[in-house]
Amino acid sequence: MKKKILAGLLLSALLCLPAMRANATGEDDPLTGVTTESTETEDVEEEEDEDDDNVQPFLPSDEVSISDYVLASSPETAGAPITVRPETPDCDYTKIFRFSEDYLMHGIFERNDFFFKVASYWDTKYAFAQIEFTVSPLIQDVPASLTFFVNDRPIYSCHVDYRDGASQVCFVTIPVDYLKEGYNEFSVTGFVRIYDEEGCLDDFSGANWVNISKTSCIEAGYDVIDTENKIKYYPYPLLSTMDESGRDLTVYVPDQAIEDELCAAFLLRAGLTNDTTDEDHIRFTTLSNYKEGEGNALIVAQQSLLPADVAKMMPDTKKNTAAGALLYMYGDDKNGHTLVLTAQTPIDLMEGAAMLMDEDRVSQEKNSWAYVPSGTSKQVLTNRSLSALIENGTTLKAITDRDGLEFIGPFHQETSIYLPFSGGFILGEGGKIDLKLRYSDNLDFDRSMITVYWGDTPIASKKLDREKADSDTFTFLMPSDVVGTHASAIRIAYELEIKDLYCTHRADEMPWGYVSGDSTFFLPAGNSSTYDLSLRPYPFQQLGLFNDLAVVIPDNMTEAEYTVFGRTAALLGANLSPYGNLEVWKASEYPAESKNCNIVVIGKWSSNSLLQKLNDKLSFKYNEDGSSFINNSQLLMNEDYAREIGVLQIIRSPYQEGRAILCVCAANDEALLNIDRFCQIQENNWTLSGDAFLIDSELNTKSFKFMEEIALQKVSLKDELARNRDAVLFTLVSTLAMFLILLGIIFILLRYRKNRREEEK
Repeated sequence: MKKKILAGLLLSALLCLPAMRANATGEDDPLTGVTTESTETEDVEEEEDEDDDNVQPFLPSDEVSISDYVLASSPETAGAPITVRPETPDCDYTKIFRFSEDYLMHGIFERNDFFFKVASYWDTKYAFAQIEFTVSPLIQDVPASLTFFVNDRPIYSCHVDYRDGASQVCFVTIPVDYLKEGYNEFSVTGFVRIYDEEGCLDDFSGANWVNISKTSCIEAGYDVIDTENKIKYYPYPLLSTMDESGRDLTVYVPDQAIEDELCAAFLLRAGLTNDTTDEDHIRFTTLSNYKEGEGNALIVAQQSLLPADVAKMMPDTKKNTAAGALLYMYGDDKNGHTLVLTAQTPIDLMEGAAMLMDEDRVSQEKNSWAYVPSGTSKQVLTNRSLSALIENGTTLKAITDRDGLEFIGPFHQETSIYLPFSGGFILGEGGKIDLKLRYSDNLDFDRSMITVYWGDTPIASKKLDREKADSDTFTFLMPSDVVGTHASAIRIAYELEIKDLYCTHRADEMPWGYVSGDSTFFLPAGNSSTYDLSLRPYPFQQLGLFNDLAVVIPDNMTEAEYTVFGRTAALLGANLSPYGNLEVWKASEYPAESKNCNIVVIGKWSSNSLLQKLNDKLSFKYNEDGSSFINNSQLLMNEDYAREIGVLQIIRSPYQEGRAILCVCAANDEALLNIDRFCQIQENNWTLSGDAFLIDSELNTKSFKFMEEIALQKVSLKDELARNRDAVLFTLVSTLAMFLILLGIIFILLRYRKNRREEEK
């Protein structure tokens, strides 16, 4: 048996020999971490160059998967972990991408992915990963390794072992030329086996674990290129990785701005929050507070209301007088940059705002100014709607940008598919998943199966079948108990059991499962049975679009109300696309009874007349003069507390069934600003919950639930029959066949009985 093990290890070593090539510079080899000596002879260098050409790390286009690469390697041949921080070149800026959580890898083979973004304005000088990990005490004197990839290209491999429970650190240098603009994928794979005196014990592989700590990170160093104030880099330089909180950025609208100006500014402010990180300090105010040279500025105003020193910077183009929106940027790092969105006709301001928020469109602008014709947004939305109708669902490849998902090794193997549905997605009726499967034929098919989860809720399972191992399907409708709920991911789990599991060294003997990239997910948007701030931005945003949203503001806004107007946009702007339905109304002009909208009401009882009309419907009601809130069934308040709280509360709309109203309100400006101060910290926003949320002057909070859940409307018999047409037809045919068989049996029995009687006579 030991000879067989050694033979398997020798085969693995031979398979991974190309990854052990010597580095001609004498530095650590990026695949093995082994340092080799360079030679001075010209002949040897030529041989090394030829060897390098033959063993270049595979590119994404190559038909080699990460699992194939790792399983064809041997942990014994991996180098020692590099525990010293690599030397890095000088650069102006650094960016650290921290892991959001611990990543636990267990079993023989497992993979975890981490994404980080390289900005378009970076001139990247270096990048490396600092990986902190702990390992199982069973990984002691046994072959075990970690292999690292960037965008599916291998960059480094090292062996690991147990170190008395201590946390270990290794550094992984990332080649800059492997990086791409936008999101990059950093992958960690583990390959671990357990042995005893007789050989390997794969049936204990669940005890193999490597924990990648959330203290791990990726560090990148970069300089900034000269963008020449080109629109294509928006939101840079207004927001950047050098100022991710937006402390130097202010959004300006004219004093007494009209609805069209506020609507465009609200949309842009909502979108900007997606480019901030831990904190969001972007200001929102009026042009009376604007001073040239005081930080970065985003100005939204019709041309006639632009300050003189801003208007004079307008580019000399005939399009200044054309119908549509004009965007232009000017300034420098010393005095700040200014981006102006203007139009002669205020309604066209939304055209410019939509273009700025559409990455595909804004990336095409090569100058420091851009003209956006009237009607462009409508055309874009029409084209995208037609495209969505044609697709009738989403493929796995479209979601993950992979040709498929691999599940390698025995026992439980699972992966998560993070859904692309941004901004308040709630699952509707009629959802369907169609998975295309393949799996190895060496499984114990009495115990092997696949299970799919909606978040953490199991929704369907299927037993694997030897006869269909090369081509299987798993199709099911989303069960009714998850309709009306939200999940950020779908999990797929294989149970890959094999008989007589023992020492499966070779990759082709390892049990595996696969989900093809042409698997489809049809997940229609629906409605929740309740409203809760934890579901924010639903229902005010759905599938990344403002969902028939009307923002109702005071007729004459104070500075505090402008501030909270901008903060409310940020609260509802997660992953926002610009092509939804958004309106801004002054309270005295809003026709609430005739508008079929979700509504956001901002301000104080004394300044917003709609708050006065809604007062008897609110969970936290104002007193008679609106100077404070009054007690209710869940909270008894003293006078000072009732005056100092800012309140976010959701109620069901009394004007239209199935619509909601969010009131962002307080009794005075000081209390209203509590909401802004609290919501500047992104972590605080995750605590918003219930249908009423209170924030006091010390930023202490209380959450309440007043609304009872309303049961979702049951699916009609007609709809249920339509959804399950094939199953119903099969049932009817089967029932009819059974009925005919029963009639036949009865006829035969009657005939037999009649014949018996005749014989007895």
